Amino acid sequence: MPMANDKKRIVFVINSLTGGGAERAMTNLLAFARDDLANDDVHLVLLDQEPERHEVDASVQKTTLNARHSLLPSLVQLHGALKRLRPDVTVSFLTRSNCANVVASALLRRPCVISERVHTSSHFGKRLASLGSRLMVRLLYPWADHVIAVSGNVKQDLVENFGVPAERISVIGNGISTDTIAGRASEAPAIALPDTFIAAAGRLVPTKNFALLIEAYHRSGLPFPLVILGEGPERPKLASLVETLGLGGRVLMPGYVANPYPVIRRARMFVSSSNAEGFPNALVEAMALGCPVVATDCEAGPAEILDSAERADQEPIVAPYGILVPVNAPQALARAMQMMAEEPMRLSFSLKARQRAADYAPDQVVKRYMAVLGTILYKAETTPAAADGNVFLGP
Repeated sequence: MPMANDKKRIVFVINSLTGGGAERAMTNLLAFARDDLANDDVHLVLLDQEPERHEVDASVQKTTLNARHSLLPSLVQLHGALKRLRPDVTVSFLTRSNCANVVASALLRRPCVISERVHTSSHFGKRLASLGSRLMVRLLYPWADHVIAVSGNVKQDLVENFGVPAERISVIGNGISTDTIAGRASEAPAIALPDTFIAAAGRLVPTKNFALLIEAYHRSGLPFPLVILGEGPERPKLASLVETLGLGGRVLMPGYVANPYPVIRRARMFVSSSNAEGFPNALVEAMALGCPVVATDCEAGPAEILDSAERADQEPIVAPYGILVPVNAPQALARAMQMMAEEPMRLSFSLKARQRAADYAPDQVVKRYMAVLGTILYKAETTPAAADGNVFLGP
């Protein structure tokens, strides 16, 4: 690692390793960066005791706490873990982990890097119930030594709405290993599949807005089934909608699938219907498999990935690498799905999708993460107060 001459202890922090894009991004980063971190002491702290659906690289030492999804226990327990581990720098993913990391690191006078994985304003919305979370981000994020935003719009949101200095934010997307995905996609699917179908994947939660997708699929009149991979609290509501629309047997929700790639590789198209994203891993992974994509133009992620120069307002936009539609517009999404089902367009976007996915090669992502960590560690080492490794670089 080019950041320092001696061995460094780097602690990564995340809520858990249950299913999710951030969890996959974290474990992928640790695997991709194995060679760069080979001379360092690397730890991963999980805040919650949850079923683990992502494997951690064997070189990483893991500690599991029991914060029970709450911020205060997360802060207290993480402080204890970091006090014991004495990291040279910490790196955290997800809001609760980020907030706990900023406070715990400040109390221990250790530098920290946090990574924002979602468009924060869209993720929390304007609900009164989320006011505390928005205030917590506004209060704590500006005190991180550095913030990694997963997309340009995420950075813009943090600067404009949460007071994070622009010069302290780097935009780094997720690394997508097309070779690894292709290898896993060559396996047999874990579930029975129709010959022709549309695919979608993600946690069954309101933000993913699978209700919009089901409604749009109903309006599209397309003759082949819709397969939605994933599990979550919205299942009863979605199942009821499927029944109400008379789509039983045509909308399939098989639950969580450990290896979704053989399914997505066989799909006629992949649809992302989210209200909010940061960097939609599943979208780029589908593209890596040559699966044409249709996506809602939520505040961050899809428009950048599909390289659109304009935003979808009312009608579908044919972007360079896929089709964008407005958020919460079932008729527009239905039309986009009809367009992508046409063979000339589908084949064209299958080829373009593979080309675009190559832009997210892991080596470039790791290089940028290492540059950020190297800068933070260099500052810590050259600050007089850091003689014993104790430093806090606030705003």
